[in-house]
Amino acid sequence: MDLKMETVIVLLLSCGIALSIAAHLFAVFPFDLSVTHELQEVNNPAFSAVMRGVTFLGDPWSEVALILAVTLFLLYRHMRIEAIFVMATISSVVLTAVLKVLVGRPRPPLYLSNLADLFLAIDRYSFPSGHVLFFVVFFGFVGYLGGVHLSGWLRILLVSLCGALIVLIAPSRIFLGAHWASDVIGSYVIGTLLLIILILLYQHRVRESCLPD
Repeated sequence: MDLKMETVIVLLLSCGIALSIAAHLFAVFPFDLSVTHELQEVNNPAFSAVMRGVTFLGDPWSEVALILAVTLFLLYRHMRIEAIFVMATISSVVLTAVLKVLVGRPRPPLYLSNLADLFLAIDRYSFPSGHVLFFVVFFGFVGYLGGVHLSGWLRILLVSLCGALIVLIAPSRIFLGAHWASDVIGSYVIGTLLLIILILLYQHRVRESCLPD
Protein backbone atom coordinates (compact mmCIF):
# COMPACT_ATOMS: atom_id res chain seq x y z
CA MET A 1 0.00 0.00 0.00
CA ASP A 2 1.45 3.37 -0.99
CA LEU A 3 1.52 6.52 1.10
CA LYS A 4 -1.36 8.16 -0.79
CA MET A 5 -3.68 5.23 -0.14
CA GLU A 6 -2.65 5.12 3.52
CA THR A 7 -3.46 8.83 3.77
CA VAL A 8 -6.88 8.34 2.17
CA ILE A 9 -7.70 5.50 4.56
CA VAL A 10 -6.63 7.51 7.61
CA LEU A 11 -8.71 10.50 6.45
CA LEU A 12 -11.78 8.37 5.81
CA LEU A 13 -11.40 6.63 9.15
CA SER A 14 -11.00 9.94 10.99
CA CYS A 15 -14.04 11.44 9.24
CA GLY A 16 -16.09 8.32 9.90
CA ILE A 17 -15.27 8.41 13.61
CA ALA A 18 -15.95 12.16 13.83
CA LEU A 19 -19.32 11.85 12.07
CA SER A 20 -20.31 8.89 14.25
CA ILE A 21 -19.53 10.85 17.42
CA ALA A 22 -21.43 13.88 16.12
CA ALA A 23 -24.45 11.70 15.28
CA HIS A 24 -24.32 10.25 18.79
CA LEU A 25 -24.27 13.70 20.38
CA PHE A 26 -26.85 15.41 18.15
CA ALA A 27 -30.14 13.88 17.02
CA VAL A 28 -30.35 16.26 14.07
CA PHE A 29 -28.45 19.18 12.52
CA PRO A 30 -30.00 22.32 11.00
CA PHE A 31 -28.89 21.39 7.48
CA ASP A 32 -30.57 17.98 7.93
CA LEU A 33 -33.92 19.72 8.29
CA SER A 34 -33.29 21.93 5.27
CA VAL A 35 -32.28 19.05 2.99
CA THR A 36 -35.25 16.93 4.10
CA HIS A 37 -37.65 19.81 3.50
CA GLU A 38 -36.29 20.49 0.01
CA LEU A 39 -36.41 16.86 -1.10
CA GLN A 40 -39.82 16.12 0.36
CA GLU A 41 -41.23 19.21 -1.33
CA VAL A 42 -40.70 17.51 -4.71
CA ASN A 43 -44.13 16.48 -5.95
CA ASN A 44 -43.38 14.40 -9.02
CA PRO A 45 -44.76 10.85 -9.48
CA ALA A 46 -41.79 9.77 -11.64
CA PHE A 47 -39.29 11.03 -9.06
CA SER A 48 -41.20 9.28 -6.27
CA ALA A 49 -41.27 6.01 -8.23
CA VAL A 50 -37.52 6.14 -8.84
CA MET A 51 -36.82 6.88 -5.17
CA ARG A 52 -39.00 3.97 -4.02
CA GLY A 53 -37.56 1.61 -6.62
CA VAL A 54 -33.97 2.36 -5.66
CA THR A 55 -34.74 1.94 -1.97
CA PHE A 56 -36.38 -1.43 -2.68
CA LEU A 57 -33.02 -2.75 -3.90
CA GLY A 58 -31.58 -2.00 -0.46
CA ASP A 59 -34.26 -3.79 1.53
CA PRO A 60 -32.88 -6.76 3.52
CA TRP A 61 -34.20 -9.56 1.33
CA SER A 62 -33.21 -7.68 -1.81
CA GLU A 63 -29.66 -7.37 -0.50
CA VAL A 64 -29.50 -11.12 0.15
CA ALA A 65 -30.89 -11.86 -3.33
CA LEU A 66 -28.41 -9.50 -5.03
CA ILE A 67 -25.40 -10.95 -3.24
CA LEU A 68 -26.47 -14.53 -3.95
CA ALA A 69 -27.28 -13.81 -7.61
CA VAL A 70 -23.93 -12.17 -8.33
CA THR A 71 -22.03 -14.80 -6.34
CA LEU A 72 -23.68 -17.67 -8.23
CA PHE A 73 -23.01 -15.95 -11.56
CA LEU A 74 -19.33 -15.55 -10.72
CA LEU A 75 -19.06 -19.16 -9.60
CA TYR A 76 -20.68 -20.20 -12.87
CA ARG A 77 -17.98 -18.20 -14.68
CA HIS A 78 -15.30 -19.93 -12.54
CA MET A 79 -14.38 -16.67 -10.80
CA ARG A 80 -14.07 -18.12 -7.30
CA ILE A 81 -12.00 -15.35 -5.73
CA GLU A 82 -14.37 -12.69 -7.05
CA ALA A 83 -17.36 -14.67 -5.75
CA ILE A 84 -15.83 -14.88 -2.27
CA PHE A 85 -15.29 -11.13 -2.14
CA VAL A 86 -18.79 -10.38 -3.37
CA MET A 87 -20.04 -12.54 -0.50
CA ALA A 88 -17.76 -10.50 1.77
CA THR A 89 -19.77 -7.35 0.99
CA ILE A 90 -22.25 -8.67 3.57
CA SER A 91 -19.76 -7.16 6.03
CA SER A 92 -21.43 -3.81 5.28
CA VAL A 93 -24.63 -5.12 6.90
CA VAL A 94 -22.76 -6.32 9.98
CA LEU A 95 -20.90 -3.01 10.30
CA THR A 96 -24.16 -1.09 9.95
CA ALA A 97 -25.76 -3.08 12.76
CA VAL A 98 -22.81 -2.53 15.10
CA LEU A 99 -22.61 1.21 14.42
CA LYS A 100 -26.35 1.74 14.77
CA VAL A 101 -26.25 0.27 18.28
CA LEU A 102 -23.09 2.16 19.26
CA VAL A 103 -24.28 5.54 17.94
CA GLY A 104 -27.92 5.13 18.98
CA ARG A 105 -29.25 8.02 16.92
CA PRO A 106 -33.08 8.01 16.60
CA ARG A 107 -34.80 7.92 13.22
CA PRO A 108 -36.59 10.97 11.80
CA PRO A 109 -39.91 11.40 13.64
CA LEU A 110 -42.23 10.24 10.84
CA TYR A 111 -40.31 7.05 10.03
CA LEU A 112 -42.26 3.79 10.18
CA SER A 113 -40.29 0.61 10.85
CA ASN A 114 -40.26 -2.05 8.15
CA LEU A 115 -41.63 -5.20 9.78
CA ALA A 116 -39.83 -7.31 7.15
CA ASP A 117 -36.45 -5.95 8.27
CA LEU A 118 -34.06 -8.73 9.24
CA PHE A 119 -32.71 -6.45 11.97
CA LEU A 120 -35.97 -5.08 13.32
CA ALA A 121 -34.51 -4.70 16.81
CA ILE A 122 -32.09 -2.01 15.62
CA ASP A 123 -34.34 -0.54 12.92
CA ARG A 124 -35.19 2.40 15.18
CA TYR A 125 -31.64 3.71 14.87
CA SER A 126 -30.73 6.10 12.09
CA PHE A 127 -26.93 6.31 11.80
CA PRO A 128 -25.55 5.04 9.54
CA SER A 129 -27.91 4.28 6.68
CA GLY A 130 -27.71 0.57 5.96
CA HIS A 131 -29.05 1.10 2.44
CA VAL A 132 -26.37 3.64 1.54
CA LEU A 133 -23.55 1.68 3.15
CA PHE A 134 -24.61 -1.50 1.35
CA PHE A 135 -24.92 0.28 -2.00
CA VAL A 136 -21.47 1.84 -1.70
CA VAL A 137 -19.82 -1.46 -0.78
CA PHE A 138 -21.79 -3.93 -2.92
CA PHE A 139 -22.38 -1.90 -6.07
CA GLY A 140 -19.00 -0.23 -5.64
CA PHE A 141 -17.26 -3.61 -5.63
CA VAL A 142 -19.39 -4.98 -8.50
CA GLY A 143 -18.60 -1.83 -10.49
CA TYR A 144 -14.90 -2.28 -9.71
CA LEU A 145 -15.01 -5.88 -10.95
CA GLY A 146 -16.78 -4.70 -14.09
CA GLY A 147 -14.09 -2.11 -14.69
CA VAL A 148 -11.36 -4.73 -14.29
CA HIS A 149 -12.85 -7.72 -16.10
CA LEU A 150 -15.14 -6.24 -18.76
CA SER A 151 -14.46 -4.06 -21.78
CA GLY A 152 -16.34 -1.93 -24.27
CA TRP A 153 -19.99 -1.04 -23.83
CA LEU A 154 -20.55 -3.76 -21.20
CA ARG A 155 -18.00 -2.16 -18.88
CA ILE A 156 -19.45 1.31 -19.45
CA LEU A 157 -22.99 0.05 -18.83
CA LEU A 158 -22.19 -1.84 -15.62
CA VAL A 159 -19.98 0.86 -14.11
CA SER A 160 -22.51 3.58 -15.00
CA LEU A 161 -25.41 1.58 -13.53
CA CYS A 162 -23.56 0.89 -10.29
CA GLY A 163 -22.49 4.53 -10.03
CA ALA A 164 -26.02 5.78 -10.64
CA LEU A 165 -27.46 3.51 -7.94
CA ILE A 166 -24.83 4.65 -5.43
CA VAL A 167 -25.71 8.28 -6.14
CA LEU A 168 -29.50 7.80 -6.09
CA ILE A 169 -29.78 5.81 -2.87
CA ALA A 170 -28.94 8.82 -0.67
CA PRO A 171 -31.77 11.15 -1.79
CA SER A 172 -34.18 8.19 -1.81
CA ARG A 173 -33.61 7.55 1.90
CA ILE A 174 -34.07 11.21 2.77
CA PHE A 175 -37.10 11.62 0.49
CA LEU A 176 -38.82 8.64 2.12
CA GLY A 177 -38.16 10.01 5.60
CA ALA A 178 -35.90 7.14 6.71
CA HIS A 179 -32.72 9.16 7.30
CA TRP A 180 -31.21 12.58 7.75
CA ALA A 181 -28.68 13.98 5.29
CA SER A 182 -25.90 13.59 7.88
CA ASP A 183 -26.76 9.88 8.13
CA VAL A 184 -26.17 9.31 4.43
CA ILE A 185 -23.03 11.47 4.37
CA GLY A 186 -21.55 9.37 7.16
CA SER A 187 -22.59 6.21 5.34
CA TYR A 188 -20.80 7.31 2.17
CA VAL A 189 -17.62 7.94 4.15
CA ILE A 190 -17.74 4.67 6.10
CA GLY A 191 -18.86 2.68 3.07
CA THR A 192 -16.03 4.06 0.94
CA LEU A 193 -13.53 3.07 3.62
CA LEU A 194 -14.87 -0.49 3.73
CA LEU A 195 -14.96 -0.68 -0.07
CA ILE A 196 -11.31 0.38 -0.35
CA ILE A 197 -10.30 -2.23 2.23
CA LEU A 198 -12.17 -4.97 0.33
CA ILE A 199 -10.59 -3.93 -2.98
CA LEU A 200 -7.09 -3.89 -1.46
CA LEU A 201 -7.63 -7.33 0.05
CA TYR A 202 -8.97 -8.60 -3.27
CA GLN A 203 -5.96 -7.24 -5.15
CA HIS A 204 -3.61 -8.86 -2.63
CA ARG A 205 -5.41 -12.20 -2.97
CA VAL A 206 -5.26 -12.05 -6.77
CA ARG A 207 -1.54 -11.31 -6.68
CA GLU A 208 -1.01 -14.27 -4.34
CA SER A 209 -2.95 -16.59 -6.66
CA CYS A 210 -0.67 -15.61 -9.53
CA LEU A 211 2.50 -16.62 -7.68
CA PRO A 212 4.01 -20.00 -8.55
CA ASP A 213 3.57 -22.75 -5.95
